[in-house]
This record gives sequence, C-alpha cells and structure tokens, in this order.
Amino acid sequence: MSDMQLLGWGVNGEAWRWRRRLFVWEKGLLGDLISLLQNVNLQVANIDRWRWSLESANTYSVRSAYKFLTLQPPLASSVDVLSLWHKDVPLKVVLFGWRVLRDRLSTKDNLFRRGIIDQASRQCVSGCGSLETSSHLFLHCNFFGSVWHFIYRWLGLSMVAPARVSDHYDQFSGCGGATKGHRSILQVIWFAANWEIWKERNNRLFNGKECPVYKVVDKIKSLAFMWLKAKNTSLSINYHGWWLSPFTILGIG
Repeated sequence: MSDMQLLGWGVNGEAWRWRRRLFVWEKGLLGDLISLLQNVNLQVANIDRWRWSLESANTYSVRSAYKFLTLQPPLASSVDVLSLWHKDVPLKVVLFGWRVLRDRLSTKDNLFRRGIIDQASRQCVSGCGSLETSSHLFLHCNFFGSVWHFIYRWLGLSMVAPARVSDHYDQFSGCGGATKGHRSILQVIWFAANWEIWKERNNRLFNGKECPVYKVVDKIKSLAFMWLKAKNTSLSINYHGWWLSPFTILGIG
C-alpha cells in the first residue's frame, strides 16, 4: 500500500499501470476504488494493524460480528432476487443490478455516509445541483433521468418514475400485466440502461468527458440488442427493426 501511494493512486496515477488495457466494466470498478482511496492518508510513524471497533478491546470476536449482523434492519425491497438472474444478461451486470437495488454502489451519498468524502463533494456529477443518491442518479436527475424518457418513447410506454429504484424495476419490467416474453425483454433493457447510466456517470467523474443523452440511449439500444443476439442466435431480429420497434419485430404484443 505504501509503495502504491508513493507511485500515486489518484486518477491516472502511476500505481494503476496495467499490462493490458482494462475492459469498460473494470474501469468502473477501478473508479470506485480510486474514490475510496481519495481521503486515505498513510501515517508512516504508526504501526499498521487492524482494529475491531465492535469490541472494547479492539479485537475481533464472532459474537460481536454476529450481533452486529443480526441487529441490522432488513432492507425493504419488493424485488424478488431470483428474478435478477436473467439468462440474457452478463453475470457482472446482474451483480451490478443487485448492488443497485440494494443501494450498495459507491454513489457520492454512500461515500459521504461512510466518511470517505465531505459534504461539499456530494453533488451529482451531472451538475444539476442535487445530492447524488441512487434514486436521484438512476431516476430523477435532469440528465440521467431523461434517459428513461427516451427509452419510454422508443418502447411506446407511458409512466412516471417512482421514488425508489427497486420499485422502478418492478414497474418497468411489469408494465401493467405484460406477457412473459415482453417482461423478459424489458428486464434486459432495464439492466442495459442502468449499466450505461453508471458508466456515463463514471466517465464524467473520472475522465471529465460527457456524452449527450441521445448517445447514451443509443448505447443502451445497442447493448441490449447484442446481449439478446449473443444468447439467442436463432432469434428472428435485425438491428434496424430493433432500433425502430423492438416488440413489433419480435412479434410480442
């Protein structure tokens, strides 16, 4: 750790040189790690050791860990966890979706509550002036939230985003008693949309680059199409038809 700090573990620091180019999803994980390390200062004069704050003696015990875990209030969520394991969605994105619904991503609000960043750094990366919580970032931000309006228009849907991301998953994938095939396609699109929103957020935060909303929407359409074709090679679907009306070309009403 000391060697890495000396090399520099900030954005573009020498500590992050790799033998190969990172995949996009790996860059996102690296960005999360850099955020966690932003306010870490190593003190060379002190002995490096672990301290367990749940015991007065600062030593780990199974009893204190068990007590801490069992006393945690359950996170309210209407989403059936089994429904997240979609065969057409890559595993890393399924795990990402689980983290979104459990509010386990390193959003600025979560980083602030963990004492990693200060209050002045909690604003949304889009510049809208609001605090960057999961629900704000993925649903209600002036920029990122508008992605869903284009998705709704593309699919011919009309809905108002709920307060929580977990409610949005149920609302979007259900869409008023849709068929099983309809629901499956909408879940793929939901994963693709949130994945691209998070990538765009990290791109703005760590690379200082911005992508227009229509390009983010185009990436979502392309990504969902590639996932479906990769797992269903016999699927009767072409890119042009998918771009215009996905449910029409799939024969799903």
